[in-house]
Amino acid sequence: MVLTERVDSGKLLNSVNMLKVIAHPVRLSIVDLLTTHKQMTVQEIQSALNLEQAIASQQITLLEDKGVLNSEKIGRNKYVSLRFPKMKSIVNCLENCCNTQ
Repeated sequence: MVLTERVDSGKLLNSVNMLKVIAHPVRLSIVDLLTTHKQMTVQEIQSALNLEQAIASQQITLLEDKGVLNSEKIGRNKYVSLRFPKMKSIVNCLENCCNTQ
């Protein structure tokens, strides 16, 4: 059976687009960080990954726009979290695939 026969073509396209979005070192690092911290401020992410504010904000905004992250403004802080916490499985899989040599 072909994969497209098992998976709805719309879901398949959404999956491909989501994988494309996280296929960037900074964005994957943000996703990885959020797999261990359920919710973080943009400033906390920026600090944890040693990113410039503009770069952190730009990458987080892109992840939000593409449906990877949720955000919530509380006071002066913007908090972000993974829209799909099961993305942790993707990150774990990538780590395990890269460590086998």
